[in-house]
Amino acid sequence: MAVWRVVLLVNLALVLGLVSGYVWWGRETERMRQELARARAASLAGVEREFQGQGVVRALLPELNVVVVTHDEIPGYMPPMTMGFRVATPQLLNGVEVGDSVRFVLRGTLPNLSVTGIQKLP
Repeated sequence: MAVWRVVLLVNLALVLGLVSGYVWWGRETERMRQELARARAASLAGVEREFQGQGVVRALLPELNVVVVTHDEIPGYMPPMTMGFRVATPQLLNGVEVGDSVRFVLRGTLPNLSVTGIQKLP
């Protein structure tokens, strides 16, 4: 076998090893980031927290004290998604309609949060 073929095969093996190591390292880093987030959330369990979010009302269920909102990221709590939130009092839903853009406040101990304030945005 020619020397250039050996050099080429060794270089290919090195490149494949580096790429697979880089992919593994990225996955491991993401896994550790998620574990850290879970550990932080667990350490905050039992402590009353307050989060503010913004989104669009998708459904109102006053008989269940629930509002369904498609929200942006709630910093320190969750990524953007559509989710139902318990409402502290049904009176908070007065004046809010499906399709309204709103700003809301979540308060409570993780994971038992409820909407304690909701404001319609222009």
